[in-house]
Amino acid sequence: MRLFKMGEMIHGFSWNFISQAYKVFFSSLVLIILARLISVEEFGIIGMSAVFVLFFNTLLNIGFESSIVYSKSFKDNHLLSLLLVNILLGFIICGVGFLIAPLLSDFYNNDEIQIIFRALVLSVLFSSLGVVSKGYLQKNLKFKRIAIIDAFSITVSGIIAVVLAFENYGYWALVMQQLITVGLTSLGYFISTFNKIFKELSFSLKIIKEHLSFGYNVLIFNVINFIAQQLDVLVIGKLLGESEVGIYFLAFNIILKPLTIIIQAFNKTIYPILTKLKEELISQKYIDYSSAFFFFLAPFIVYVIALSQIIIPIILTNEWEGTLFLIIVFGYQAVRTIIASPSGLLFLVKGKPKLQWKFSMFISIPLRFIGITLGYLISKSALGIALGINIFATIEMIIGFVVTFKLIEITIKQYFMVFRKFLVQLLVLTLSFVIINYIGNDIYKVVLDSLCFITFIYININFFKNKLRKFSDL
Repeated sequence: MRLFKMGEMIHGFSWNFISQAYKVFFSSLVLIILARLISVEEFGIIGMSAVFVLFFNTLLNIGFESSIVYSKSFKDNHLLSLLLVNILLGFIICGVGFLIAPLLSDFYNNDEIQIIFRALVLSVLFSSLGVVSKGYLQKNLKFKRIAIIDAFSITVSGIIAVVLAFENYGYWALVMQQLITVGLTSLGYFISTFNKIFKELSFSLKIIKEHLSFGYNVLIFNVINFIAQQLDVLVIGKLLGESEVGIYFLAFNIILKPLTIIIQAFNKTIYPILTKLKEELISQKYIDYSSAFFFFLAPFIVYVIALSQIIIPIILTNEWEGTLFLIIVFGYQAVRTIIASPSGLLFLVKGKPKLQWKFSMFISIPLRFIGITLGYLISKSALGIALGINIFATIEMIIGFVVTFKLIEITIKQYFMVFRKFLVQLLVLTLSFVIINYIGNDIYKVVLDSLCFITFIYININFFKNKLRKFSDL
């Protein structure tokens, strides 16, 4: 029996593609404009504050979004109970944030962080309104609605941020961008599900307990994963100062943040679909999705890295020069993330969130800590820390494949054999960009890079279509 129509699959992917492509393009454009108007140090202060805000947002998502998608017995009357819990938690977290703000200022030895953090932590309260609603929209494959809401919020917030930066509001432009984005997004999700939430006015501790039984393991993983992913920014902010954080923050936002947005969106498209598959179909459909996913993103990332080495020195001032080298390192991290990211879904698809957080605690964090420590001791720079992280993260990726592939009974060899030819071609594309970088003027380089990229896509487009068709044929 077909669980999904081809049109339904294409519809979900199409809206995700349009939405994420727009978000990446518009966000990158806004970011570059802001980098021209806001100093490295101001970017660094925001980056140092944002680490703790992200942690508080992690605490807010107690797994309800994932549990709604995963639950086989979910009903609309569950929504109100889960929403009220999330809002209550949002107020508590926001209150704690206000109280500990002075401690953060002391930690970084920067008085400005206190007021900035108190402003940014309001985003947690705003976000509490939309977590449950987003989970519901994902479960019901309402990706068009999600795309429209996301695109609208990021457009409004980006325009306001640029206006504020032109009026010399400095880092407050970045603060308002974050608050407006989260506020409008959460409000949009909430309004979209308003009738479903309040269709039946009931509150059930049993329902909350049911969703927490799955969600608390997701929360534990999110907290542990946050520590693993943000430890570098904490170290850089504490030991190296605002300028190094600013350069690191900009490079991350140019390469990894847009990629993270895309990965999360596509994985959330696929997650509810994989949960509905029969056991015997999961392994093959996972391979089909992963290979199509890699084709879709990897060449684009390599192309963006190549262009950034040409364009950024022209657009940005000399104070951002260190960003170029970090972009290359983050580019490798991006490609590695694209390869490894879909495997993380298998923990949830197979109902193993506990195994997921244990992997992060005993594998991810120790390896990341070693990488950060060695990187700092050798170079005492953000670039050195980034290099150290990525060396040991490669080891983490291999171990992760071994663990997750056992869940669906496939081997690493089986996985990579599917798109080995494509990997070789991607390496050739990368080498072409490197060679072009030493040829002619900037315009000539951009034209040649673009031609190489278009040619690569043209040659391999059938590979992508075939994998997407196979995945869609359920």
